[in-house]
Amino acid sequence: MKYVVLFVAAMLGAPAFAAPADELLGTWECTVPGAPPTRTPPIVWFGATSATDGSVDLDGFARTVYGVSAVAADADGWWKVQPQDGPSFLVKQMPPVGAGTPAITLKQGATAYRCLRLPRYAS
Repeated sequence: MKYVVLFVAAMLGAPAFAAPADELLGTWECTVPGAPPTRTPPIVWFGATSATDGSVDLDGFARTVYGVSAVAADADGWWKVQPQDGPSFLVKQMPPVGAGTPAITLKQGATAYRCLRLPRYAS
């Protein structure tokens, strides 16, 4: 089942870049399950690029990861994201929560985050 892409409605074209990688597009708010809530949770943004090589534009975790980043399939349904700048991390699409809010798990080092896509604000 495809979910509405909130940031960009275009597919990123290359066969190597298939769902769920195209589902990453948008802004995600991440939390560590079981940890107390923070006033400023980590945010990660994935945007479209003009490349057809399986890359996304990325900015996240207070700019500790950013730039045009390669996305490639990894084991057990995970996707490896190799940022232009910063350490690589893994993402995996999860079932939607609540009223259909898209969700992913993001593993950065030894920390696993639960991330929910934020709604796109109309300008």
